[in-house]
Amino acid sequence: MPEILTSLRKPLPATVYSIVVFVIIIAASILRIKLYGDPSLSIAGNDTISYVEASHAPLFSAEIMTGRRLLTTNLVYKVFEPQSGYEILVNGSVDTSKRAFQPGFDKIVLFQLVLSLIGWGMLAWVVAENLRNPWLKVISVLFILAFAYTPQMADWDSILMSESLTFSLFALQLALLVKIAFILYRDPNTKTTGVVVIWGVVTFFWTFLRDTNLFTALMTIGMIAILFASPLYRKNKTLVGAVIFLSLTFALGFITSSISVRSVVQLRNLYHDDVFPHTERVEFFKEFGMPAYDTTEFDIWLEEKGSSTMMRFMLAHPGYPTLKIARDFQYSFNEIKQTYFNARNLSPSRDILFSIGDALHPENTTPFLMSILLLSGLLLLARKNIGTSRPWAWLGVWLFLSSNLTLIPTILGDTWALNRHALYSTMIFRLAIWVFPIVLADIALAKELTTPDHNL
Repeated sequence: MPEILTSLRKPLPATVYSIVVFVIIIAASILRIKLYGDPSLSIAGNDTISYVEASHAPLFSAEIMTGRRLLTTNLVYKVFEPQSGYEILVNGSVDTSKRAFQPGFDKIVLFQLVLSLIGWGMLAWVVAENLRNPWLKVISVLFILAFAYTPQMADWDSILMSESLTFSLFALQLALLVKIAFILYRDPNTKTTGVVVIWGVVTFFWTFLRDTNLFTALMTIGMIAILFASPLYRKNKTLVGAVIFLSLTFALGFITSSISVRSVVQLRNLYHDDVFPHTERVEFFKEFGMPAYDTTEFDIWLEEKGSSTMMRFMLAHPGYPTLKIARDFQYSFNEIKQTYFNARNLSPSRDILFSIGDALHPENTTPFLMSILLLSGLLLLARKNIGTSRPWAWLGVWLFLSSNLTLIPTILGDTWALNRHALYSTMIFRLAIWVFPIVLADIALAKELTTPDHNL
C-alpha cells in the first residue's frame, strides 16, 4: 500500500495529462452525440416563427439590427434557410411532445450541436491547461463537460430559440478570456492580438443574442480599465484596442436596441402583471398619457413611451424594483430543464444523465450564495498574491458581475418565463460552484507564495 501511495504522488509527464484531457474531451463529445438521439431532430417554440420572420430582413439594412430579433440569430436563420423555406412541423411550447425532422431546421440544430461541442470542449481544455495540479486538470474537465453535456444543458441544443447559442458562445468566449488572462499574467508584454481578435468576434456575436448581454460588454470595459492601474498593462495596445472595440459594440447595441420594438412583448407583460392590477400605479402612468389596456391607443403608446415611462416610475418609486427583485429572484433559479420535448425514453442512460444533471444544476438559490463564498476566498488569496490567484480572481469577478448585471434587468424587464430568460445568469452561478472549488484546491496544493513583478 505505501508503494502505491508513493507512486500516486509522483506526477506523470505533462504531455501524458494533456493526452488524457484530450481523450476525455473527445470521448465526452462522442457520448454527447450518441446518447441524445438523432442530432438533426428539432422542436420549435412559440417564438421560433419570430426568428424566421426577423431573419428575412435585408442583410445590409437597419432592420436586421432593430427588428424583433437580434443580429446573431437573424444571421444564423438567414444562412441556413433552404430555398423551399423552413417548415415548422412540431411545436413543444404548449404540450410537451417529441422532436421531429423539420426541413431546413436540421442544419440549425446541427450547427448548435457543433458549436456546443467546440465551446464547452475549449473551455474544459483551457481551464485544465491553466491548473497546476495534474489530477485537478482531469477533475476539472470531467466536471465542466458533465455540467455541459447533461440534459439540463444539452437538451437546449435541439430547441429552435437562442438559448443554445447563448450557452455555447459564452463557453467559447470564457475559454478565450481565460487564455488571454493567463498569457498576460505570465508576461504583460506578450502579443495577444490574434487571440483577442477571435475573442472579440465571439463576444460580438454573443452580445447580439440578447439585449441584456450589453451590460456584460460595458462591465468588461470596466474590468479591463482596472488593469490600466498598472503601467505594464496601460501600455498594452491590444487591451486599449479591446476597450475601443467593446465601447463601439456597446454603442451600436444601445442605439439599435433603443430604436427597436423587440421589447414591446416583455413590456406588455410587465404592464399587464405589475401595473394594471394596482390602481395607484395606473394613476401614475395615466399622468404620462397611458390609455386603457387592450386598446389600439395603448399599443401605440406602449411602443413609443412605454419603456421610458416605466423607467420614470422605477426612479420615482425605488421600492418597486427592490421588492420585485427580492420577490422574483428565487423564481429565476427554478426549472433549468427544458419543457419543450420528451426524450426520456431515447436510451436507458437518460435517467442516469438526469440524475447527474440534477446534482450539478440545483434549481434553487444555493449556487448564488455559494459563488459569493467561493469568490470571497479567491479574492482573499489574490490580495496576498498567492499562486495564480490573481488571474482567477479577475475572471471570477468578471463571471459574478456578468451574471448579476444580466439577471437584474431580466427580472425587472418581464414577468413571463423568467426562469428561461434568466438561464444565462443562473447557469454561471451553477458553473461557478464546481469550477471555483477546483481552482481554490489547485492554488492550495501548489503551496507557493509568489510575488511577481506585475499585477493582474
